[in-house]
Amino acid sequence: MKRTALALCAALASGAASADTILGFDASAGIWQPSYSGGIGVDNFNMDEFSLAEDNITFLQAALEHPVPLVPNIMLSHSSIQTDGAAELSQFVQFGDETFLIGSDVSADLDLSHTDATLYYEILDNWVNLDIGLTARQYKGELSVASAFQSETVELNGYLPMVYGMARFDLPFTGWSVIAQGNGTGYKGDTHTDLTAKVRWDFAPALDFAIEAGYRVMSLEVQELDDLQTDIEIKGPYLGLNLHL
Repeated sequence: MKRTALALCAALASGAASADTILGFDASAGIWQPSYSGGIGVDNFNMDEFSLAEDNITFLQAALEHPVPLVPNIMLSHSSIQTDGAAELSQFVQFGDETFLIGSDVSADLDLSHTDATLYYEILDNWVNLDIGLTARQYKGELSVASAFQSETVELNGYLPMVYGMARFDLPFTGWSVIAQGNGTGYKGDTHTDLTAKVRWDFAPALDFAIEAGYRVMSLEVQELDDLQTDIEIKGPYLGLNLHL
């Protein structure tokens, strides 16, 4: 990381917020390869029966940090979560308003893509880094299920407010860092967490490039956000590149 001056600190509510003394830019791009488990739909259908494809998911994140006291930094991120599968139903199953017949061969397409806008403060900024803030997560997804004679599309569109936190521990003089980052929320019985733990290696300090690898776990138990009802967990390894200016 390049710094041209000391971090600027200001009192904020019950804590202290700090920011770079010049504009800073941090961006990550990665691939996440998750597996899917849990239940989905009105009857909490076991997702394992769909044998959903464990395809690579793309992930992008960019943050802009500034020196203005009390004004939060901003981060935008996007995950394109799409998968598909098929099953022969061993029971009657309801998705949305449609009940699919026992013995039907059904195909399923699941889209849980979402975009996050996060406002956050740097509480610590040295070899121990700590950020806290708030995230607005927008889902634009759906579950589409079809058989030879039936079809149904159930949407998941809406916003979720989430608490954001990030802790990074730099190992001095090594170029290595350990990072924990996540969002979480709970409302009217709905809960949603999205957590990532990773290690980062600054392999090209002169170019401000680093490589990172870790594990991401996302759980989504939703009944109230929109029409799609879920109680699922999506988890798997993560690999990405980071640029910090």
